[in-house]
Amino acid sequence: MVNTMGRRFCLSLIFWERDITMVSVNSNKVVVVGTGQVGSTTAFSIITQGLCNELILIDPAQSKAMGECRDLDDGSEFLNRHVKVRVGDYSDCGDADVVVITAGRRPPKNADRMGELQFTLGIIGDITDGIMSSGFDGVIVVVSNPVDVISWYVWKRSGLSRTQVLGTGTALDTSRLKTIIGEETGLDPRNVGGFVMGEHGNSQFVPWSAVSLGGKPFAQFLADNRNRFSSVSTDDLESKTRDRGNVIKDAKGGTNFGIASTVAGIVQTILWDERRIVPVSTLLDGEYGEHDVFLGVPTELRANGANEIVELTLTDEEQAKLHHSAQIVRSYCEGLL
Repeated sequence: MVNTMGRRFCLSLIFWERDITMVSVNSNKVVVVGTGQVGSTTAFSIITQGLCNELILIDPAQSKAMGECRDLDDGSEFLNRHVKVRVGDYSDCGDADVVVITAGRRPPKNADRMGELQFTLGIIGDITDGIMSSGFDGVIVVVSNPVDVISWYVWKRSGLSRTQVLGTGTALDTSRLKTIIGEETGLDPRNVGGFVMGEHGNSQFVPWSAVSLGGKPFAQFLADNRNRFSSVSTDDLESKTRDRGNVIKDAKGGTNFGIASTVAGIVQTILWDERRIVPVSTLLDGEYGEHDVFLGVPTELRANGANEIVELTLTDEEQAKLHHSAQIVRSYCEGLL
């Protein structure tokens, strides 16, 4: 009896081992370039959500990157998933699925995002060359400001396809808009549908014709609830959305939590092939009547990056605002190469 049971146990063990050898492990890897306030908070968001198997931090100040890695690692005991995190260099980008570029500096007080262009360009070229020298063939997510101009520059310099380079665009601005509408109405911001479009900057705009609340067109929602929300106006909401970043910067010196959550959401959508529509900065090649410019527009994200642009039916006024935003971004791109 004992021998028989032993034989059965051995037989099942053999089959179990055979099954294990047939399993393929799906491992994914993310690289974050820049470990400043935005880069380190982005890394924290990625790790706490367990979005990848391995996270690499790259920074010229290797001691800073090492400190961030050890600090991130120290909380692994209390996370739902362990993400291997370490300091690396550009050779680590070769087999990465996503590289996030956050390099830059905190803008001086009262400076707009475009004011950082010349400083940021001085390091973005080297970063792009370093990434591409590794044989990288994944998706680059640009966070560095001015994000629309820098995204265009990275796309041009890298030689990657249009789907493989995208910027965070107006994704954060869209989340801000929904948050502000939630604050004004007392409703969950996730009930709001719609997007902020154009430049991640002063020329951004809200196509109110495509904004809804609880499935109802937003203008109709306000009209039906005028006695409750008589003080709410779309102009004020749009202005507050545009100024939100400056308000936060004046209060605490910069922004990091909102953009880090935004980047983590974009990374998750790409790694998990969620095919979610997010207003990222992507190349327009005929869409909305624009060419050779990166702007924040609703885009289907999937494993290959910025896949398909969703063309909303804009009013003539909204279309004019988009063209104006494109002209501003394009004027800063001229001569960069």
